[in-house]
Amino acid sequence: MRPQNNLNSSNNEKQQIIHSLRPSIDIIIKKLDEELPFRLSTSSNKTNRSSTPVDHYETNELIHKKQHRSAGSIFPPITQTRSPSLATGLFPTHRPRSIHRRQGSIVDPNQLALIQFTLPPTNNNNKYRRRSVAICNSINETKENSITIRDPTLPCLLSFSITYLTNSQFKVQFNSLQSLPSTIHLQQLTIKVKLTPDGKEKSLCIKKMIMNEATFGDENFILFSNIQFEKHNDRILSMTVIGKDLHKKTIHLGQIGKIHFNQINKVEKENRIDFIHEVEKMKPSSVELLIALRKKDDQHIHVDLSRIKGLKIDQKKLDAKCYVKILLLDRHRILSTKITKFYSLNSSNFNIGEQFDFNILTFDSNNLDRLMFMFSLYSNSNPANEYKCIARVKLASALFCSGSGTIHWQQFKLRESFSMWHTLNKEQH
Repeated sequence: MRPQNNLNSSNNEKQQIIHSLRPSIDIIIKKLDEELPFRLSTSSNKTNRSSTPVDHYETNELIHKKQHRSAGSIFPPITQTRSPSLATGLFPTHRPRSIHRRQGSIVDPNQLALIQFTLPPTNNNNKYRRRSVAICNSINETKENSITIRDPTLPCLLSFSITYLTNSQFKVQFNSLQSLPSTIHLQQLTIKVKLTPDGKEKSLCIKKMIMNEATFGDENFILFSNIQFEKHNDRILSMTVIGKDLHKKTIHLGQIGKIHFNQINKVEKENRIDFIHEVEKMKPSSVELLIALRKKDDQHIHVDLSRIKGLKIDQKKLDAKCYVKILLLDRHRILSTKITKFYSLNSSNFNIGEQFDFNILTFDSNNLDRLMFMFSLYSNSNPANEYKCIARVKLASALFCSGSGTIHWQQFKLRESFSMWHTLNKEQH
């Protein structure tokens, strides 16, 4: 009776194993492939059986016995020495290497962090920076119109052009008025043009509402007749700009100084030459400044301020000081700024002796006439004790300024080095 009971119980166990483990039998077999030889070898030593290949029946029996252990046998106390042995059988630590698997980097990040990186020397950085500026300037050059410049920091500018026609006439075409002071609203603009030594003077009246800026049509021009082309270099052109506000009050905006035709390049028949001049109120001061320009190389212009004279001394403010600000401009737009030291206004004449270098890498000999130097004298000799511009002078081509500064610029281009005394114009506040 006892063997028969054992036989019945084993049959019941087989049925339970088959029903409970059939859905996941394949997956479990693959996970236990590495442990089966060890388990079979130990069981063969105890029962003195010979090792034979494992079939599905024996595998299911082993798995069933493992699952039906008591809670104490399944979850024994995990010690520090046993925990690695449990993990190695269930979760393989190393995956089998495949030829299609992407290989990791062989560079150690800790070693990579120890590598020292250095920048190029300073002179190379300057070279690269200047080259990038030159490229950007050439890109913007094609998109820019030299006649229309819209910048709130600009002074009041008048854009016009001169053309010598084939019928012995000079045509002065007016294009635009820009950066008019915000407090001035005009309903009429009058431009008086004088041509010497002929003594001819003509006026153009433009009836138009002007606020801040205005563009003029092709019909706004003045013609001077019977001008011989062979004697055009003897001519001098000057202008006066007057306006009327909304209350019909006359406003003197300023003038454009003498433009000498012998300082203008490429004056040919039917060749249009464009100008952009500041409309300013010109009144000479007593201050004179000795300025020297020298072309150091293709990348720099050297400016030397040697001496100043003609300063007025205020006996009530003997502690007043002054300084000179130097601006490098591209068609009235600021490119670079330099400032001298502060000097006490206790003498009308003194030596300055300061030198500055201005970078002009982006301007070659063909567009050097776009540049302008402006020298402004600042002083705090006033009741408010604030530094204000009291006088200034501009050095540039006749295309952008007038006065003695055009002579200095012309000689500088011919000789690459020229020094000259300049009388500063009073600044009207």
